[in-house]
Amino acid sequence: MSVDSQTMGALSSIVDAAAKSQQKEVAAQDDEDEHDISEIFPPLSREEVMNCTFSLWYPKLQEVTFKSEIIRPLDEKFLAYLLSDGVFLPDDEANPVFSGKFEEHGLSDDENAVKWSDTDNEDDNDVDIDIENTSTEIRKAIERLGGRVFPRMNWTSPRDAVHMTTSDSLKCTNPSQIYLLLKSSYNIASDIENGRYLPREQLGEFKPELVLRQWYNLIPSMEFRCFVKHRKIIAISQIDPHYYDFLEDMRSEILSKIGELFESHVCPSFPSTNYCFDAYIARTIDKTYVVDFEPWTHTVESILFDWEELLEAKGCETPDLRLFPNNVNTMSYFTRKHSMNRYPAEMTTASFQEAMAQLMQQTNAQAQK
Repeated sequence: MSVDSQTMGALSSIVDAAAKSQQKEVAAQDDEDEHDISEIFPPLSREEVMNCTFSLWYPKLQEVTFKSEIIRPLDEKFLAYLLSDGVFLPDDEANPVFSGKFEEHGLSDDENAVKWSDTDNEDDNDVDIDIENTSTEIRKAIERLGGRVFPRMNWTSPRDAVHMTTSDSLKCTNPSQIYLLLKSSYNIASDIENGRYLPREQLGEFKPELVLRQWYNLIPSMEFRCFVKHRKIIAISQIDPHYYDFLEDMRSEILSKIGELFESHVCPSFPSTNYCFDAYIARTIDKTYVVDFEPWTHTVESILFDWEELLEAKGCETPDLRLFPNNVNTMSYFTRKHSMNRYPAEMTTASFQEAMAQLMQQTNAQAQK
């Protein structure tokens, strides 16, 4: 082996080691932060989680939210299809039948795990799942909602699967597009199997539901997250992580519109004492909509606020409204939650310098031999 190849091999191994070391440090710090913040929160109750289930709050707030249809109870065959491995998209014009083997819950990828096969139909583990009934319900709902919908389930939408679409959005016009999003979403599968916000065993019995919401081209700048404590809005944060100069001039209107929505509709209808809800102000400023609810817990993104300050905040007549400032790296507000999704650790200054220093030491040692 030449010195040059040794040098390249050493650089590669050192950089990999530095990257792994930093990733471990970042992950450990995130785990520590998550552990610390969870300890100062009051215990989350099942009732608080279930209050945020779409089918429980939607009937009370239909007047101030987007038209939606709820498909429930979901066919057990359809749920089995959603939780099965692999992505199968049925033909909308034919009877969609899913065939394959199911891996039993809890088994790992060893010799005891059930292996998948699309062709071996003689095995006892092969099953056929006819999801035409659910597909028919979806088609009818899409038609009633104007031909374009946004899918979600009890608590979450498949936003983590938006990269699977060609439109870079969650807009769907047929069942196959909905199936692609739902089956590609880790969030959806996790919520069905493990429960949302609380472990499944603490949630007890709940019925998974598919929700189709009428599609609207919302303006991202006009979405806001509201934090409610002791039945009072204490804080409001812009959601879209970009600077919009016109929002500063709209402060009083934003506070007024969200305050009116809360006092007239949300507060009288939503039973929890502490919670979060997202609101959308229409471009004409003539109407404000409820988008979604989430419980008061550390796993909810607090955006421009720290959960510590929200826990300590006292109620006041005017909520604290925060907007993203100009010339600020907005990603810094989300580094704790998404730290492992940033640029590679080996490209950070500290890691690179450390790797280069070790490389020079090894190169000098080799030269002296």
